[in-house]
Amino acid sequence: MKPKPPPMKLSGSSLPEWLAIGHFLVRAPARLSRTELPTFLARLAAHPRKGSNFKQVSRRLRRWLRLPFFRSRDTCYLRSLALFRFVDFGDGDLCLHFGVDEPKDANERLHGHAWISLNGKALNPPHSFGEGRLKEIYRYSTLTGGSSTSGAAFAAAMLSSGDDFPGNGRPSPESPAGARTGAASAIPVAPAVPHKTGL
Repeated sequence: MKPKPPPMKLSGSSLPEWLAIGHFLVRAPARLSRTELPTFLARLAAHPRKGSNFKQVSRRLRRWLRLPFFRSRDTCYLRSLALFRFVDFGDGDLCLHFGVDEPKDANERLHGHAWISLNGKALNPPHSFGEGRLKEIYRYSTLTGGSSTSGAAFAAAMLSSGDDFPGNGRPSPESPAGARTGAASAIPVAPAVPHKTGL
């Protein structure tokens, strides 16, 4: 059953969409630092959309991220959060996914990724999507909510830490990311759910 979203409207919702996207890019990191990830995503999922498809939102998003102020924030995490917030999914199932590339050896850093899918079709998959090493650790669906509590903690740690983790990629309670999110040191990594790629 789809969880009932918290009754809180995010600021900037009444702005024209192109301006609301810029407002979101500015405010989202601070909002995430104050809110549990599943709660934040439930609020995003509950917001009404303005009829824009993936290509339209992506185009407006790219224009904002080209500006000097936003270049340091141009990560797959923030891009995918913005897409999850603004893409109109109608009656479909829009999902936000978080995953990692399995390391080839113990010394390789684990690279984290985020992407969205609509009705099982990945819209902005990472380059490693088709290589067989990408493992999904958490997803949030507009129809069914979050996939797991432990996965949400690890995804929140990914958002806090950036693109990659040292070693086996699992933040420990002693690490900065683990301390902020409560992520455990041995969160299981589940295989990614297969999706079709494309626009």
